[in-house]
Amino acid sequence: MTSAAGMNDRYKWTALWITSLSTLVGVLNASTLIIALPTILVDLHTTLFGVMWVLIVYLLIATILAPAWGRVADMYGRKNLYLFGLAVFIAGSLLCSISADITQLILFRVVQAIGGSLLISNGSAIVADAFPLYELGKAMGVLSMIIAAAFAAGPIVGGILTVFDWRWNFYVNIPIGVIALVWGYYRLQEPVEIKQGEQFDYTGMVLFTVSFIALIIYISLGAIEGFAAPIMLGLLAVGIVTLYAFLHQERRTPYPLIDISVFKIRIFSFGQVSAFLNSIARGAVLVLLILFFQGPRGMDPLTASIFILPVAVGLAITGPIGGILSDTYGSRIISTLGLGISFVGLLGLATLHYDTPYPIIAVWMLVNSVGSGLFQAPNTSAIMGAVAPLRRGFASSMRVLLMNAGNVISMSIALPLILGTVTLEEITDMFIMGGAMLPVSVQEAFTLGITHAFLLSAIITVPAIILSALRGTEQRQKKTPEPYTV
Repeated sequence: MTSAAGMNDRYKWTALWITSLSTLVGVLNASTLIIALPTILVDLHTTLFGVMWVLIVYLLIATILAPAWGRVADMYGRKNLYLFGLAVFIAGSLLCSISADITQLILFRVVQAIGGSLLISNGSAIVADAFPLYELGKAMGVLSMIIAAAFAAGPIVGGILTVFDWRWNFYVNIPIGVIALVWGYYRLQEPVEIKQGEQFDYTGMVLFTVSFIALIIYISLGAIEGFAAPIMLGLLAVGIVTLYAFLHQERRTPYPLIDISVFKIRIFSFGQVSAFLNSIARGAVLVLLILFFQGPRGMDPLTASIFILPVAVGLAITGPIGGILSDTYGSRIISTLGLGISFVGLLGLATLHYDTPYPIIAVWMLVNSVGSGLFQAPNTSAIMGAVAPLRRGFASSMRVLLMNAGNVISMSIALPLILGTVTLEEITDMFIMGGAMLPVSVQEAFTLGITHAFLLSAIITVPAIILSALRGTEQRQKKTPEPYTV
């Protein structure tokens, strides 16, 4: 079959805008919901653990299912799977909006995560199929810009919606999702010719799920229960044994769930691992900032959403720039530079005090997000361009798997760091009564936990920078590529 360069020029932009609209739904859902967390905590009479699990369970399910959806997409095509994901995400959003308690909300977030994982696992692959390699950085830059715009608008939209009712943060997904669903049904194509006769690796899927859940629980609860506690050591043993069995299964099966051989491609493997480490470093940043502004600073959701705008502004400015520059200079220089800038921003955020002037906080937020914007698009472009078209579903799903796993680990690390300085009761009082009503010592202690998390994030960014710099240089496709077959 012919390459993406031989496809209709109009279609590539259609595919980009459809996937962008779906991406907008997912990002809006995340960014508006973060603002609403303190309100949900109070309204549903739950704890910080409860509302954090509203976020974590989504990432957990999306991570577990990512390799499965990537494999299914490579086996059966992307379009129908993508549209099905949209429909499930819309249904999940509706269910979340009518939740009566925190248990229902968490359960319905599972449904929403199933749909969201289908979207994010296939979106990048659909775009990569539609664009030639020499324009892939630009396409990923556009996606980054839309993500940044959603992050910019999301907190403000979430703040406004939460003032009326936090449930509107889920209602807003429905009309946008329906538009994307109808548009995608009529306009998306299936450009890659699918090989027949391949099988799904069910054994690998079971082993991966058990291993991932066991290891994530060990990492997330170890700091609270004790890493050396018997039950925790048991979980660690289960995780390691099933991980070994999973890797053995993937090496011997002809149709692996995760094609380990692809990691021999240096640009692919180093790009994926540096993205994973960056996700651990950045996954909890927005949540920590929201907790800081609505906690010690005592801001309402709308005001807090306005105060975190620098995070989105940096992404909006540098996301497209990073993608365009990578098409000219390659991903290594631009991505590594972005991680370096992000590292500086995280170090700056680690110097916060409960009474640090806002302009100083805004500068460090902006620096951190500028670096992230420069990193994301070039790195994603390099990952997707490093594999054959028939493996782009796998490449996209692996990116999502590692990104979500990093986000789960990030939040799992951040929460114990905060709880190491203040109690759950003090945190609850802070959001009910307002941070300014609590003793300064409590405000200082809460902020100290947050800065510890930022410092650890900066430390984790260092190996990401090193790996990004060592990835090698990809061969960039010229603007008049020859057709290729798969």
